[in-house]
Amino acid sequence: MTVIGKRLRTLGIVAALAGLAALALVLRQPRESAAPPPAFAGQSSNFSPFDTPRPVPEASFADRDGRARTLADWKGKVVLVNFWATWCAPCVAEMPALDRLQKALGGGDFEVIAVSVDRDGMKPVEPFLARYQLSSLTPYLNPDASLFRAFGEKTLPVTYIIGRDGRAVGRMEGAAEWDSAGGKRLIRHYLDQPQGG
Repeated sequence: MTVIGKRLRTLGIVAALAGLAALALVLRQPRESAAPPPAFAGQSSNFSPFDTPRPVPEASFADRDGRARTLADWKGKVVLVNFWATWCAPCVAEMPALDRLQKALGGGDFEVIAVSVDRDGMKPVEPFLARYQLSSLTPYLNPDASLFRAFGEKTLPVTYIIGRDGRAVGRMEGAAEWDSAGGKRLIRHYLDQPQGG
C-alpha cells in the first residue's frame, strides 16, 4: 500500500470514529418529553395527570343490552371513563356536561364512557337519561362496582382519561364542566398525542 493510501485509510478510520463519537453524544442527550397537559379544574379538585401512564383494570362491565365489555374494546381511541350513579348529586350535576362533550367531540377518535354503578342496572338509568334529556351518552352498567373497585375508587363521581394505547393518563375526583373550553382543550391535548405517546 502506498503512503497516500495508508494516510487515506487512517483518515477514513478517524472520520468513522469521530462519527461514532458524535452519534453516541446525540443518543446520550435526554429525550424531550411530551408537553404536559393543560391544567383543568373541577368543582372540587383538579385533573391530575399521571407521571407515567398506568394499565387499566381488565374487569368487565355491561352495555345497555347486557353484553360484557372491557376498556380494551376502545383501544386506539382516547376515552373519558366516568363512574357515576343516579343517586349521586354531583354526578347528576355533571352528566349534562358529559353528554354535551360526547356530542361535541365523540366519534372516531374519542368516546365518553359513562359507567353507572347503580345496583339495579338499567332500571334507574333509563328514566334518568330521559328525564335529563341525555341523548348523546351510551349508558354502561357496573352494578357490582367491580370495575370501579378495580380502579381502587370509593367516591363518586370520578373520571379517568385513557390514551390511545389503552393506558390511563390521568384522573379527576368530583364533578367538572367537561364541555367547557378547558375540558375540551384537555381532551384535544390527548387526541393530539400519537398512540403510545
